[in-house]
Amino acid sequence: MKLLLENWRGYLREEQGSSVIAHLVGQAGSGKTYFIENTLLKKYPEIVAKDLDDFDDEADAAVANGKGDKSWRQSGDINQIDQKLARKHFNTVQGLVNQFLKENRDKKIFLAGMSVFPWVQGNNELDVGNPQMKIYLDIDPQVSAKRRIARDVEKGLYGDEKPTKEEFQNELKWAEEEKAQLLSAGYKSATPEEIVKAVDGVMQGESDETPT
Repeated sequence: MKLLLENWRGYLREEQGSSVIAHLVGQAGSGKTYFIENTLLKKYPEIVAKDLDDFDDEADAAVANGKGDKSWRQSGDINQIDQKLARKHFNTVQGLVNQFLKENRDKKIFLAGMSVFPWVQGNNELDVGNPQMKIYLDIDPQVSAKRRIARDVEKGLYGDEKPTKEEFQNELKWAEEEKAQLLSAGYKSATPEEIVKAVDGVMQGESDETPT
């Protein structure tokens, strides 16, 4: 814990002017929403937290039949997705993010969710306001893969079939690759306990106990 906090100390001093105290990422099923609702906001209800997935869902209405309709990018293949729709959707999301940050610029903001849209050609990374901390929620990729499959089963995405061992291995491979990509992009791996400690430092103005 001490080493993690010390490694993040210098970065915070450089970025401390931003109202966005953190951007938290992690695979689907990693527990981001649970952490925010049941830990972070219970301790600091004055923090304004937002899941970027909400903006993603809202922007679907600009390119599809309604909020949350992702049929337009169902294939997931960048070469098969209409890039005019993809760019329109991305720009809509960015506009919603900008509006949210502007409306809450006098508050402490905690963002969660992916900011890179791999189905968009060219610039596909959202500007999320230069967060003071870029955090990857540390969780075993196997646990994340199991949770993601369980959630898809609950949503009925597998129909009457059961997930196969091959599908689990594919999910596991994706989880491991995604984690490596995020860490290489500058996100720091941290447990929920370490994240709380980091936020304590920001909220209490103790930069010597705050990671990035």
